[in-house]
Parts: sequence; structure tokens; C-alpha cells
Amino acid sequence: MPVTKRKSLAQVGAGDPKVVAHPGYREIPACLFPLTSDEAKAEYDRLARVLFDAGRMTLGKHSALSAYAMQFDTMQTIARSGKVVKGLHFEQLARALKTLDLDANDSPIAAPSTAAVNRYARFGVPRRR
Repeated sequence: MPVTKRKSLAQVGAGDPKVVAHPGYREIPACLFPLTSDEAKAEYDRLARVLFDAGRMTLGKHSALSAYAMQFDTMQTIARSGKVVKGLHFEQLARALKTLDLDANDSPIAAPSTAAVNRYARFGVPRRR
């Protein structure tokens, strides 16, 4: 049997490290836990997109985000069944949220109320001259 040489990383498919995929072509990893409520799925997607776009979606952040989403899902299920959500659930939710460290992104969620409004933004008409 002939001896074959091992391929280098560039030949295997690692590619050029300077080439970065367009943000629209990157995939956000799925939650580690099955989520049952639509609210929890939306919360996971929203926070995952914030972390992913900031380039901070690491393995640890993904685990913390999944734990946060699972706790959020549990609280939604308990509240929907008419029971009282315990303080322990809020404490675990706050602990998981603190681990995510979302304040480090420095990206505002909404524009300030004093910001100028584009009058064409609601109609989808571009402003051309």
C-alpha cells in the first residue's frame, strides 16, 4: 500500500484566514436545549444575533445563551399555566444574563427619541435627486 502525504490545512478546506464570509452567509448555532414557547425562541434568536454580529459568540457564550433561553422558556411555561413564577427562576435567569455580558457590546437597542426621522422610511421610497 503506498504511503500518502498528509494534506495541509489550506488544502483540506481551512482556506485563507484573511477571507471572511459576509455576515448574511454566517449561521447562528441552534439552541442546545429544545425550546417550546415562541417567545423563548424569539428571545434566543434576538440575543444570538446580537452576540453573533458583535463577533462574541463563543462556546461559553453559546452555552450561557442556551441556559438563559431554557430558563426563559421555563418561566413562560409556568406563567402560561397560571402558576406563580418562583424567585429562584428569576435569579437563575439573571445569572445567565449576567454571564452573557451584553453591555460590553455598546450597541443601543433603539434610537433616541430626539433622533431625526427619515420621512421616506415608512414608504420604502428612496430619496433620489
